[in-house]
Amino acid sequence: MVTRIAPLLLLPILLSGCMVRSLQPIYTDKDIIAMPALEGRWKADDEGKDTFSFVREDNYYRFSMTENDSAFVGVAHFAKVGKRTYLDLSFDETAFPGMDESALDPNAKSYIQSLTCMSTPIHLFYQIEVANNVLRTREMSYAWAKTRREKGRLWIDHIAQGDSTLLTADTERVQRFLRRWENSDDAWGEWDERPLVKADAAAVK
Repeated sequence: MVTRIAPLLLLPILLSGCMVRSLQPIYTDKDIIAMPALEGRWKADDEGKDTFSFVREDNYYRFSMTENDSAFVGVAHFAKVGKRTYLDLSFDETAFPGMDESALDPNAKSYIQSLTCMSTPIHLFYQIEVANNVLRTREMSYAWAKTRREKGRLWIDHIAQGDSTLLTADTERVQRFLRRWENSDDAWGEWDERPLVKADAAAVK
C-alpha cells in the first residue's frame, strides 16, 4: 500500500491522472519565494524507502522523488499569489528516468506522456502550507472544474481533456482565477498532511 506523500506527484500520475493543470506558469518573477522549510530530502513513506526532495538552484528548486525504484525529476517554483502560497511543478522529457512504462495502466501512461511530450512543459499547481514541521497540500478539484466548464461557468480559457482541464490563459489571467477561488473548499480538494521527516542520507543513493 502506498502512503500518501502530500499529493505532489505520486497519486495523480500513478493513479488517475485527473487534474487541473496550466499551460503557463502560475507565477511571475516577482511572485517567487524561497521555502527553506522544505529544502532537503524527506521521507515519502513511513519506512523511509521512498523519498522526495527540494534542492535550491538560484530562483527555483529541483524537485525529485523516488518510489518503488522509479525516479521523478522536475522543476519547482514556490510563489505567493493572492493570500495563498503555491507550488508550481513542471517537467520535460527527462522527468522520469528509468521508468518502466509497461508497468503502468493506460491512464497513467497517457498522463505521463501528456506532461513530457510538449515543447512547453505543463504546470501542475498546488496550494501549500508548512507549519510545525507538517506539510499540507491540496490540488484544485478536477470534478469542480469539469462541472463548471460543462455549464460554461469556468470563466477562464481552457481545453477539456476528458475529466481533466488544461488552463490555456496567460499567467495574469491564471492568477486572477486563482485569487478568485483561493478560499473555496468546493474549488479545491481536501488538504493532505504529511509530517516532514528527514530521510537518512546514508540510505539514499
